[in-house]
Amino acid sequence: MALISYSTGSGPQFQCSGTIINSKYILTAAHCVVGKNILGVRMGEFDISTYEDCQYGPGLSPVCENHIQDMPVEMAIPHSEYRSMPPTNDIALLRMEGEIDFSFANVEPICLPITPELQNTVLDHKTGTVAGWGMTETGRVATKLMKVDYSVNSNSDCKMYFRNILNQYPKAQWNETMKNQFCGGESGKDSCIGDSGGPFMIKDTYKDVSRYVQYGVVSHGPKTCGSDTPSYYTDVTKYINWILDNITD
Repeated sequence: MALISYSTGSGPQFQCSGTIINSKYILTAAHCVVGKNILGVRMGEFDISTYEDCQYGPGLSPVCENHIQDMPVEMAIPHSEYRSMPPTNDIALLRMEGEIDFSFANVEPICLPITPELQNTVLDHKTGTVAGWGMTETGRVATKLMKVDYSVNSNSDCKMYFRNILNQYPKAQWNETMKNQFCGGESGKDSCIGDSGGPFMIKDTYKDVSRYVQYGVVSHGPKTCGSDTPSYYTDVTKYINWILDNITD
């Protein structure tokens, strides 16, 4: 995963995340890009508060990594039809100035649902994983990369939860907004402030290997994280052509 750094009145801050999709591009949310002063992107991070990240196994010596890659952004590419309210086409790409180095164990690209089989996956009630450095139940932003598993809600449930916002707009905008999104989450399990742009992933088979495949980009959700109201995700399967069209060598 990648952390996106911004210039703010109180200094540089990580406020969104994204996923590495190849050696030049980060996939994220458009609301993390539009109107923002992006300083750069960090790859290979796990615990923001430590110089060296270590993983410990039972009876094993720790495996540690201290190499991170901080890289400036050459170009931000939000979807040309992005709209903040109601949130629509909330997806963007960041093109890096340099090449991301995949020779380190803590940096690798995520798989996208580019095959017909993966694009036709029915997400309703499938269990996936959301990861990010967003706010925790203590009300503080996480310093370590966190993850949580939960199921995708049905489209009808997503419309029901979102109706208070959608009711302010014509029915045509309802349909346009919801057809390219899905929602998920449950009480105590949710994405939160700071997780924007991060992935909703499902363990799937990609080229005969079990890999995480990214089906969603964290878009928006309730003000109170972890409530009974789900969070909403941009459906990556609906934007594969857009992604491929906007990636250049």
